[in-house]
Amino acid sequence: MNEEMMQGQKPPQPYKTEVIKEDVEYVVQENGDVKVIQKIHSEIYWKSSAFTSLIRQNEEALKMFKDAQSAEYIEKMAKQEKEVKEVLDKLKPVQEISEKNQQEDYTRMRHEGLKANVIKALDDKEVNENWFQMVWFRTKSEIKDPVFKELDAAHQSKLLKILQRLKRKDLK
Repeated sequence: MNEEMMQGQKPPQPYKTEVIKEDVEYVVQENGDVKVIQKIHSEIYWKSSAFTSLIRQNEEALKMFKDAQSAEYIEKMAKQEKEVKEVLDKLKPVQEISEKNQQEDYTRMRHEGLKANVIKALDDKEVNENWFQMVWFRTKSEIKDPVFKELDAAHQSKLLKILQRLKRKDLK
């Protein structure tokens, strides 16, 4: 029987299992845990054909184990390992470029998002002090400084006035 044929089949099973004697013992450990010792004596009955299948399955497993130790198999595995390493060598530079581009895209999106949100907050008729306290003041300088530089003069002026007012209120 080859491996493909066996995958579709159920493994051989006994047709009957009887528990003859079951002995359970409970032991309390010093730390309070309980250790359960269970001894079961059972009798298992196999149809002749199922038992033969079980033996053949074990013989096949033994053959596969011996084949896996053969020089040809070891050579085949070494060849596959080399092929996988070659694929990895091709994929690693792609991964590095992908991660670099992903980081750049994240930085750009973070920048654009902060810029859009600060402009929106500045253009609101009512100053949302909570937004400036929770977002602008908590954003690192290396993130918000480039955003500030891209704002037009009117927005920069309004932002500085709001920040000074909030600092005076000590909401920072």
